[in-house]
Amino acid sequence: MSSTSFTHESKLLLKLSGPIIIGQVGQVVIGLADTVMVGALGPVSLGASAFGNSVFAIFFVFGLGLLSPLSALFAHSEGEENYPHGGKLLHHGLAVAFGISLVMILILYASLPLLPHLGQTPEILKTGTAFFKIIMWSIVPSMIYQAYKQFTDGIGRTKIGMVVMLVGVIVNVPANYILIHGLYGFPRMGLNGSATATLVVRILMAMALAIYVHLHPQFHRYMTEKWTHRFDHYVLKNVLRLGIPNGFTFLFEVAGFSAAAILMGRFGAVPLAAHQITISLASTTFMVTVGLGIAASIRVGYERGRKQWHLARYIGFTAIALGAAYMSVCALMMYALRFWFPSLYVNDKEVIAWTAKFLVIVAFFEIFDGAQAVAIGALRGMADTKWPSVFAFVSYWILGLPLGYMMSFHWGLGPIGIWLGLLIGLMIAASLMTWRFHRLTRVSFIEG
Repeated sequence: MSSTSFTHESKLLLKLSGPIIIGQVGQVVIGLADTVMVGALGPVSLGASAFGNSVFAIFFVFGLGLLSPLSALFAHSEGEENYPHGGKLLHHGLAVAFGISLVMILILYASLPLLPHLGQTPEILKTGTAFFKIIMWSIVPSMIYQAYKQFTDGIGRTKIGMVVMLVGVIVNVPANYILIHGLYGFPRMGLNGSATATLVVRILMAMALAIYVHLHPQFHRYMTEKWTHRFDHYVLKNVLRLGIPNGFTFLFEVAGFSAAAILMGRFGAVPLAAHQITISLASTTFMVTVGLGIAASIRVGYERGRKQWHLARYIGFTAIALGAAYMSVCALMMYALRFWFPSLYVNDKEVIAWTAKFLVIVAFFEIFDGAQAVAIGALRGMADTKWPSVFAFVSYWILGLPLGYMMSFHWGLGPIGIWLGLLIGLMIAASLMTWRFHRLTRVSFIEG
């Protein structure tokens, strides 16, 4: 391929991923605004919200992962120009979103008796449980919103989800403030006000996206078949076949980093604080590659629908190269500014020193993190989610975390060993994901 083709495809990927990235930043802003407003209520409320959200996040991440392959399936039907099938996919995707929401609600309720055994103080447990009982219901509108967003993203209308998310950000801030402090006739609800505001905003976002999709003329060609209670078992099975392994891929990675934080806590408050700052910095740069990964899944899925295997392969590797290049720049920044970045969070010299040490490893970590995130997206575009889930489990739970544990607690490397373990896990994950995409697209290209 010529350099012009690379430039052209890069522009398409960046144009597609831009609104997705902005939408993800919007989610971060909502979380940040909630933290600031809850933090003003005091440390108990802040700790309780962190506790409730951390339990909720496990289920949210799995649901998000389960629904993520839908965008590639929509892109595939778009490539085939089979628009009624896109509508059928949306119907089935919504059924899966609603069904998995109900299952998760039941599991969340069943987990309530287990919360007292998670080592929290009585104050945080009491306040956090009340918060948790409200926030858990937001899983239903969140999953419905995600199903509609996967549809609009998958057919290339990524700006729609972005706009709804940004409006959600605008509504969320005053809603939180009003319900927390009891303004304009509303009762003063404190921390529960924040949970209620989040629930209401997520309901409004799901409703807004649903109304737009069903009423706007540009989507009429997808809605030619009447939705009834009847389901196509093949379509439903295909959604679940791709979604469940992808949900576990998301879960294995998030749980792996949570486990790393637990291990870091054994070294005391200072290394743990430095670890949290490092994760915060790495997560900020990671959002861009997640957006690129989603764009890659859409573009690869679209070309797969058109049977253009060589283009699907080229697009995937272009996206992986863009992700690695972007993260290389971030890596240089992390290394060069390793003492300055943590100073934005704290003034403690010891925490800053530990964070700077971790950021030296992150300088290498970033490149592999970006590559694996985009490669997973490209594999979703090829309707391959089973092997990525296996690779994620092996990379983090069989190799990365155990090696990090050994280096930290048995080989004398201390807190640094945990980050080296994460680095090794990401190196293995990125290599396996990229190799899998190479092998899968090479075979498809030859057979096609």
